[in-house]
Amino acid sequence: MSQAKPAQAINTKSTDSHWRALYRAGGIAPLVTLAFYLTEVFAIILGDMSGEPFPSTVNDWFSLLQRSRLLGILYLNALDVFSIALLGVMFLALYIALKQYNESYMAIAAFFSFLGVGIFVATRADMGAAMLTLSDKYAAATTDAQMAQLLAAGEAVSSLVRATPETIGWFLMAIGGLIISLVMLNSETFNKPTAYVGILSGVVTFAVRIVQFIAPSIAGAAVFPSAFPWLLWWLLVSWGLFRLGRDALAQQ
Repeated sequence: MSQAKPAQAINTKSTDSHWRALYRAGGIAPLVTLAFYLTEVFAIILGDMSGEPFPSTVNDWFSLLQRSRLLGILYLNALDVFSIALLGVMFLALYIALKQYNESYMAIAAFFSFLGVGIFVATRADMGAAMLTLSDKYAAATTDAQMAQLLAAGEAVSSLVRATPETIGWFLMAIGGLIISLVMLNSETFNKPTAYVGILSGVVTFAVRIVQFIAPSIAGAAVFPSAFPWLLWWLLVSWGLFRLGRDALAQQ
């Protein structure tokens, strides 16, 4: 990052006491996000073990939502609406913590991060609400024509979600995370392992997205595992933000 300021010319602690609450909230956010993410994973595993496999068709989705609305909501990853929104707090805390090292790059990173969070959350929320509504209408439909129309609408909603949050929203957040990690390399606020994990996560995400365009059948199996480096990065960032909050408290 050629525009990075020399470390010795900066207050490397970045512990302005005014931002203590934000640092703590930013540290809590990825932990809650991880908890929600694991809740959804365990719900799918336990549901499959109890005879409720993950739906493969829109008709299966509608049937599941009528049998068990709570399980269906978890299968729809509805908790992502809250968990990804919380990551916005983490990104804001990172901007405040790192902007003194390279304000221009951190502004760019914040733009991509918040844009990705907004796209992901809005589309996921709309998809969940739409699937619930369509499921209720499908259960109340009295003709084959009505059922066919609702199934087609459900397929359209499902396709939109696969194309948006899992590609555009996540990809934009990955761009923000990568830029933030590059700035971390020139700072003393976060350690080098955190920066390297973030860079690795960004590279892996970009590679998977490129493969998706070239060979989507192969990339499909890699999308889920490619999220794990980011989970580690969230934990490392959480630890770093808690440390900043602690140092800010000590300054008071």
